This record gives sequence, C-alpha cells and structure tokens, in this order.
Amino acid sequence: MFRINLHKKVLGAFLLLSLVPLGILLFNSQHSLRLVEDLLRQRTTEALDNQAAEALESKALMVAKQVSAFLHEVEGDLFDLSLLPTTEDAYLNFSHSHQRELWYRHGTNDEPVEIRENDLLYSELAYVDGNGRELVRIVAGQPSHHYRDLSDPSQTTYKTETYFNQATQLETGQLWVSRLNGWHVSRNDQLQGAETPLLAVQGAQYRGVIRFATPIRADGKLLGVVVLSLDHRHLMEYTQHISSIGSQEVVFPSYSSGNYAFMFDDQGWMIAHPKHWDIRGFDAGGKLVPAYSDVTPERDIQSGRIPFNLLHADFIHPNYPRLAKAVLRGESGVVETTNVGGANKIMAYAPIHYAEGAYQDHNIFGGITIGAEIDRFHQPAVTTSRLIRHEINNYLKQSWLVVSLTVMFVIATAYMLADSIVHPLLSLTEGTRRMIRGHLAPEVKVDSNDEVGVLADSFNTMVAELNNRRQRLLQTLQALRQSRKEIIRERNFKNTVFENIETGLLTFDVDSRVTSANGSACQILAIERPGKDCSWKKLLVEWPELHEVIGRWFSASRIGESTSFREYVPLERKGRTLTYRMAMFPLSFRQQEGWLLTIEDLTERVNLRQQMARMDRLASLGRMSAGIAHEVRNPLTGVSLLLDELHDRLLGQEADQQLIRGALGEIERLESLVNEMLHFSSLPTPKLAYGRVEKVVQDSLFLTRKQCQRQKVKLIERLDGDLPEIMMDADRLKQVLLNLLNNALDAMPDGGELEIVVEKDNDQILIRVTDTGIGIPAEQLPLIFEPFFTSKGQGTGLGLAISYNIISDRGGEIQIESTQGVGTTVLVSLPINLTS
Repeated sequence: MFRINLHKKVLGAFLLLSLVPLGILLFNSQHSLRLVEDLLRQRTTEALDNQAAEALESKALMVAKQVSAFLHEVEGDLFDLSLLPTTEDAYLNFSHSHQRELWYRHGTNDEPVEIRENDLLYSELAYVDGNGRELVRIVAGQPSHHYRDLSDPSQTTYKTETYFNQATQLETGQLWVSRLNGWHVSRNDQLQGAETPLLAVQGAQYRGVIRFATPIRADGKLLGVVVLSLDHRHLMEYTQHISSIGSQEVVFPSYSSGNYAFMFDDQGWMIAHPKHWDIRGFDAGGKLVPAYSDVTPERDIQSGRIPFNLLHADFIHPNYPRLAKAVLRGESGVVETTNVGGANKIMAYAPIHYAEGAYQDHNIFGGITIGAEIDRFHQPAVTTSRLIRHEINNYLKQSWLVVSLTVMFVIATAYMLADSIVHPLLSLTEGTRRMIRGHLAPEVKVDSNDEVGVLADSFNTMVAELNNRRQRLLQTLQALRQSRKEIIRERNFKNTVFENIETGLLTFDVDSRVTSANGSACQILAIERPGKDCSWKKLLVEWPELHEVIGRWFSASRIGESTSFREYVPLERKGRTLTYRMAMFPLSFRQQEGWLLTIEDLTERVNLRQQMARMDRLASLGRMSAGIAHEVRNPLTGVSLLLDELHDRLLGQEADQQLIRGALGEIERLESLVNEMLHFSSLPTPKLAYGRVEKVVQDSLFLTRKQCQRQKVKLIERLDGDLPEIMMDADRLKQVLLNLLNNALDAMPDGGELEIVVEKDNDQILIRVTDTGIGIPAEQLPLIFEPFFTSKGQGTGLGLAISYNIISDRGGEIQIESTQGVGTTVLVSLPINLTS
C-alpha cells in the first residue's frame, strides 16, 4: 500500500500552502499596483500642476504688491517735492537725486548689447501757478523754459490731459493720479523689419508717463499745483524681466513662447507688454487709439495700430475679460488662454491695489498677469508620471524574480524540513518567550537549512527590524524635542521683534476688540497692556482724536470700501503739536482674521522739516539783506556828506539848519538799520573757547542793573555755581543775553519781576529768562524769530532772529512760552559737548 510519510506530507502541505497563496498574491499585487500606478500618476500630475499654478499666482501677487508699494513711494516723492522751494535749482536737484536702474537692450538687431544703468525716475517735474501757467519745468533732467497754460488741455503734452484741472479740485494733502499717457507705437514702428519683438532691438520704444499732481494752498486759496511725471519705463521693469519658467530673470521675454508677463490698468488697457503696440496710446491728434476688437479695420491690423484691452478681447479668448473683471473685484487666480500669436498658455493674475486719482472707482490700479506655455507648464508632471511608471515596472520585474527564486528555495529546503523540525521549533519557541519578556537583542540560532531555519531567519529579521524601529522611534522623539526647541526659539524671536520694533502695533479681532499691543504702542499712547475682551474705545479713551479716524476706518472696512488705510493725524498734547502716522491692514494669521494697526510718532521728523524750511528762508533773506544793504550804504554816505556841507553853508539860518540836522538824524537811523541787516546776513565766525556760562550771565546782568532800578524791576538771580566749562563764543552769547534782557525790560515799563536761572540738566546747560510783562499774543508766537518782525512799533525786528542764529550755530535751542497779560519765559539750552 502506498504510504505518504510525514516528510512528504510536510513538503506537499508546505508547497500547497505557500506557493498557491504566493501566486494569487503576486497576480493580485500586480493588478493592484497597476491601479495604484494610474491613481498615483493622476494625483501626482494634479498636485504638481496645482503647485505650479499656486507658485505662478504667488509670483503675480508678489509683483502686484511691489507695484502698489512703488506707486505709494511716488506719492511720498510728490509730497516731498511740494515742500521744496519752487525754484528751478531745487526741482533740478530733486530730479537728479531720484533715479532707478533700467535693464534694456541696445545696439543692433544682429549684435544686441545688454545695459544696466541708473536713469531718471521722473521724466518731467513742474510747478504750475493757480491759473495753470507753468513757472518751473524740468524735462529729462534739464530746465525747460517752454512754459504752457495747462488749464487748456490742448496745450498739454498729449493734447487732452486734464491733470491740472483735476488737481485744482482737491484739498491740501490730496493728489490726482492719471492713467498712462503716451504716443502709440505701432507694430511696424517697433519691429522695423524684425520678425518678433525679441529680435527688434533697433525698433521704436514706447515712452509714456503717469502724472501725479497735488495742490498747494494757503488759507484755502490755491497757490499752485506740483506735478511729477513718472517715467513709464520704470513701471515696465516690474514685468519685462519676468520668466515664468525658472527663477532667472531675462532682459526681454519671448512673446512667441507665451512665457512672459504683462500689466493692465483698471479699464483693461495694456500698460506694460513685450509688444509695445499692445500698449494704450494717443495718435498725433491727441485721440486715444481704439482697442483691438473683432470690428477693427484691416488697415489698422496691417499697420499694427491695435492696442490691447482685455475687456474687449473676448473674440481672442473668453477668459481675458473674465480675469480683468476678477481683478477689478480684487481677486487673483489662474486661467487658461490663447494669446494673439496663437500660443496656448496658463496665465496667473493678481490685482494691484491702489485708490488714488483716476483709480478711485474700483480702488484698483490694474492687474499683473504672468503666463506660461502649457506644454512647459505640464512638463514636471509628465516627467514625474513617466518616472512612476518606470519604477513600478522595475518593481514588478524584481518581484517576479524574487518569487521565482523563492519557489526554488522552498522546494529545495522542504526536503530537509522533517529531520530538523523539532529542535528549531523549540528554539523558536524559546526565542518567542524571550521576546515577550522584552529581550530583543539575542538571536535564535538554528543550524538547519529547512523551512524552520527560514522561519528562524525571519524571526531574527523581525527582531532586528523591531530593534531598528525602536531606534528610529527614539531618534524621531529626539528630533521632535529639537523641533519643539526651534519652534520656541522662533516664537521668542517673533515676540522680541514685536516688542522692540519702534513702530507701535495693535491687533484687533473681527469684532474690533484689541487682542495685543506692543511696548512701542504703549509708550507712544501712554496706555497699559490691553486685557481680555478689551474695547479699543476704552483703551484709547485719552485719545479722542484717534477715535474718529479708527471708527471711520472700521466703518469703511465693514461696508467694503477699502481693505487698507493710511492717514497722518495731528494732535495737541501739553502745548506741543504731535504728528502721528497711522495705518491699518487686514490681518490673517493661523486662520484668525482681524486687523493690524501701526502708529508712528513723526513729530521730530515734521519739526525737522519745518526747521530746515525756516533755515532756507533765513538764508535767502540774509542774501537779499546783504545785497540791499550794500546797495543802500554808499548812497547814504554821499547824501550824509552833502547834507553836512549844506549845514555848514547855512550859518545864521537856524530853521534850515534844524531841518538838515533832522534829515541827518534819520540818515543815521537808516545807516544803523543797514548795519544790522549786514550783521544779520553775515554773522562773523564764532570764536570758540572754553568758558563759564554763569560768568557771561553776570557780565550781562551788570550792564542791565541800573536800567532795572530805574524801571522799578525786581531782579532775581539763580545761578548754579557748579557748572562745567564749555566751548562757546562769550561775546556772541552776551549779545543774546542782552537782547533777551532788554526785551524783558521793554515788556515791563511800569515795573515787575525779572528772573534769570542758570542750571545743568543732564548733558546741557539751561538759561531761563522770565518776566512778568505784557506777554506776547498767541498768534504772534510762530513769527517771533522771523527777521524784521517786531511788536514794539520800533526797532528793526532782527534781535531775536540774530539770537536764534547764534544759539543754533552753537548747536543749542531757544524756545519761547508766553501768556498775554501774565508774562514770557525764554529758555536757552546749550549742549555741554559739541558734536562735529
């Protein structure tokens, strides 16, 4: 009888139980891998395409923000220019001091040369009087005396511009911004025989401007309008060098490839494009060239008079007007389009937020688009898909090879299984028990080559893998700890920046509650740290001037009028005029929406500008005074000599001599005025030497004591005897003190008190002169240091102006506080250490 022994039974059972499931598993795995391959390729393609689209959109958003910031910088330049004297030299210096780099091509079509150079940011600057007549005009960095009447648009550069009339309707601090103006460049003008714009190095270039204008008013009356004309080439720099494939910039993009960027305005007009004939422009008669459309005459198409307007380009592709309208709604995104040249491309778009002048309708200046050719756009996804298929095919081949080798190995080792099955099983059992007790390191040693030996090897492999995973888990835990430390360090860094930045920062949630305030904000506003659910009105209760501004901003944001706000806020605090610059922006962080409010104290900067303007006025007045004094002095000397001679000849005629003596007295007074004007216009170089301030004060008081006694004025002296010696011109300081003391005595004709205090305050010496005289009216205080201003009805009005210049030359300050009917206090501060 045929008997199947245990060895064969084990062998047959092993082959049956191992090879059949292995074959089924192999075929099932192959089928599943193919399904996974298709799904993985599809998902990978989608993910890479989405990633590329998001990167393109992010790039468009970044460029749009850069353009918006650039426009606001031009606004700042316009207001800076409005503060300068309206002279040709001042405007010329301003023009040459504002330049930016241009990167362009030069040379010939066959041998182009790349050039990077700084060029004027503004192609034209002008100051126009209230009637529209240009008084100062700088064109291309050179003075132009071809003045025009800008109130008549036909006399403007492009014959229809109304920026002057628009600016006259504005209030001080407002500005008008025009759209792009320039002569249209046709296709034939740009190409001039070249096949594409990329090869047309010698062709005509578009030159246009965007006008920025602001009115200058005094007491509500229009004095004039300041105009800045932004060179359009600097605006094109933001798009012309962008390459959507890779991060490297190019000097000029390839239009035929579709890999280029362009810019359009809020009316859909193209304002920056590689094809200059696509950019909006005027014909020779000052009329805007019509946009390219499906009804454009064939002759205009052939000549290239076809500027591009996205809102009228649906005949080329319906997505052009859609993306233009989306930009006007403040949206960004990605669409597929076909350009005029027939190139299919992916195009990302983003809005340029700007709300001044002609762009107030939508609060949008225009949009940025960045295009990429579709085939190049999908190239990473296609490459990755091929790589996935290649790897899966290799894996299946290796799997078949491994399975084949495994089958042969199983058959070969099954014969030896029966003889060594008991001992290896016991070893495996003992190893399993050790593993249960937590001892993973020892291996199970089985000296057999059968299936149990394979099982023992697998067991040892499993133990080794568990050890490896345990080590990896420990390493992962260590990495997590290190990552936590880095996160804490980054959080501390951000907190340090937030707390130590000089700009005050306050954050609000969507319900307008204050959620945080940095130290600078607390210092500027003198407030405590806000608590939980803190109302901004309660936090800023001591600042009612800010309530109206912040309340108006929140109201405007709720109705969607704007998403960002900026404003200069003047304040009065403790007799000082403060200037704060405030701005509010939307805040989106960790899916928490709200607002960020910034506050900057610009008081010192504003005061410095006012002081510089006064110094310019004094310098001009000094030059004028010197000229007048020199011209008047010599004739006065001649007249005086002639009158002396005439007086001597009229002996015995007392009445006539009396008249001549009166005329001579008036001439002497006029000569005294001329001498003071000369002294004011050319103060001598100070003779600095170490000395004591209290000694100069005592010498000055010595000269005024008798006058105080005659006027019954009580003199109070408080001089600190422990003052350090400082570098000073004692004679000029005495001149200042005598002037101040005489002014105080003039204010007290019927007696009073005159107090002079000299003391040290930190790193400066203070001299305080206080009288109980009639005081100075508040409306005259801003004029008190102006030359020739006097409230006494006599004198030249140069005393305080000269005193101011002497103290300023020494590096000090002089301030006056006065209350009419109470008295006046003059404070002179002199730094102990002079700085070069």
